Amino acid sequence: MTTTTAQGAATGQPDPSEAGRSDDRAPLFRNGYALMLNTVVSGGLGLGYWWLAALHYTKTDMGQGSAAIAAMKLLASLTALGFTGALARFVPVAGRSTGRLLARAYVLNALASTVIAALFLAALPLWGTHYDFLRGWLRGGGFLLAVLAWSWLTLQDGVLIGLRSAVWVPVGNLSFSVGKAVLLVLLAGAIPASGVFVSWVAAIALSVVPLGLLIVHRLVPRQIAAAEPATQPPSARQIGRFIAGDYTGSLFNLLVTFFVPVLVAARVTADQNAVYYIINTIGGTLDLLAVNMAASLTVESARQPALLGANTRGALARMAWVTLPCFAVLGAAAAPILDVFGPGYAAAGAPLLRWLAAAGFTRVIVEVYFGTLRARSRTRQVALLQGLMCALVLSLSLVLMPRMGIAGVGLAVLLSQSTVALCVLPGLVRVLRGRADPPTGATPEAPEAPAAHAGPAAAAGPRPTTVEGAS
Repeated sequence: MTTTTAQGAATGQPDPSEAGRSDDRAPLFRNGYALMLNTVVSGGLGLGYWWLAALHYTKTDMGQGSAAIAAMKLLASLTALGFTGALARFVPVAGRSTGRLLARAYVLNALASTVIAALFLAALPLWGTHYDFLRGWLRGGGFLLAVLAWSWLTLQDGVLIGLRSAVWVPVGNLSFSVGKAVLLVLLAGAIPASGVFVSWVAAIALSVVPLGLLIVHRLVPRQIAAAEPATQPPSARQIGRFIAGDYTGSLFNLLVTFFVPVLVAARVTADQNAVYYIINTIGGTLDLLAVNMAASLTVESARQPALLGANTRGALARMAWVTLPCFAVLGAAAAPILDVFGPGYAAAGAPLLRWLAAAGFTRVIVEVYFGTLRARSRTRQVALLQGLMCALVLSLSLVLMPRMGIAGVGLAVLLSQSTVALCVLPGLVRVLRGRADPPTGATPEAPEAPAAHAGPAAAAGPRPTTVEGAS
């Protein structure tokens, strides 16, 4: 909401006093805190799931299941990620063509997901022994269906946001979280070797089916009925140009978020992978606190460019106040935290958790600056920095893992984020001092929409997220 003074009402200029309003009224902080709270709740449920898994499954079974989950999310996100932002952007203006737009998006996504999943299954020997249980037509077909289901779950968030019904996103998250935890325990005795993966995939239906019916039978007809007859739907060229630009930066983010867990699973034992996946979830939960506040910064500063400096100062202060003590506790108490999951987790994973906690301090700097860049439509610069982050994380992980094990991934993340933080620090200082360049173009780019099922430890992810999809 744009606030104006009486003197500036005629011009519509924002009131600078908006930046000093109390947190319970300022949209920037209210939305940021809401997203951060959603992240904490989702992260807690996700960690609860892995705690139950540690109680009922062996490390080997957990490592194999988490490896399959990581592969499923990677393949689904390679196709769904580009469509999610486009749906959130163009569904609100699709008018009477909303149904056709959604149908085409789902069909194209299904075709792309099928092709990429088939290529992965054909190359199973390249991914290590953890994926041997996917061999055969029956198991391969089940994995393909899992990839499609996760793609639909990801697309569903963009659709709900575009239909102005984002309130249903956390409802879907909760259904998925509770359902997979219940199934996890029920399947422990029946199929211990694959219960982790099966419980995760089967729970997707608890969100996709009811919300899919809601979209088809209520939300889409409501939007079509309310559409103006003269509304012109977005053209294929408009949508294609948006996806091309949005997908570039998102792809770099995706490689760090989803490919690194697959890379780790292919190079370590199943026991080590179980430890890594739990720690990746813990670190990612706190990382996303910074991501979500930065997303709120993008939204409010895009709407009120004059308040960019004030909003950035406020967001940085609150992000530091919330996240830095958490990262400090996480590093200092790494061993006791991991002892909760059972014997051996602290010895194997405490060094990794400490490196990720240290990296969290630099994440705050990086995410705040990325939020200011998106508010000023500097998405090309965001993509370049994300590309640098991606190249550093992947290359350093490959170099350090043979020498340090899974702890090498944590050091790789710390070194990569520190390098990017040093690159962005001068620009962030200019913004904080109110000396940033004005937005390019007459109209700021529309803020990117949330994707509630993105994974943890997202390296400067472009959208506010919860960790539920990956925890």
